[in-house]
Amino acid sequence: MISNLSLYDIQHTKGVGADLSHIETRAKVQAFVGKDELANALKGMDLVVIPAGVPRKPGMTRDDLFNTNATIVADLVTACAKNCPRAVVAIIANPVNSTVVIAAEIMKAFNVYDEKKIVGVTTLDVVRAATFVAEAKVRFVLI
Repeated sequence: MISNLSLYDIQHTKGVGADLSHIETRAKVQAFVGKDELANALKGMDLVVIPAGVPRKPGMTRDDLFNTNATIVADLVTACAKNCPRAVVAIIANPVNSTVVIAAEIMKAFNVYDEKKIVGVTTLDVVRAATFVAEAKVRFVLI
């Protein structure tokens, strides 16, 4: 169902794009690197998935995580509002309950807000939690 897949990051995207382009599928894969290429990565997109940001590190507070990831999400959603305002924007960047609100407010500021097109994705957190529980169980069994 995918006809065009754009990959974007601030670095190291070209190799991943080349690898994915070798998959036998009709999807055209393009890789974009750096802020200067962000607009081109987004033009014409129907779905934008934002896993960008940093994971929470030991000793890092939720406020620290928010301060880092909020800026990243804000920049990316602003680019979405300008280049693909009708796209569904799926946000994975934590804390999801805060980054989704930022995205909504940015879309409102650009007069392109649609409550059905901004979603938070929490599946990654559920998968991580299940992995941590499984590791704890394994440790418990081995001791």
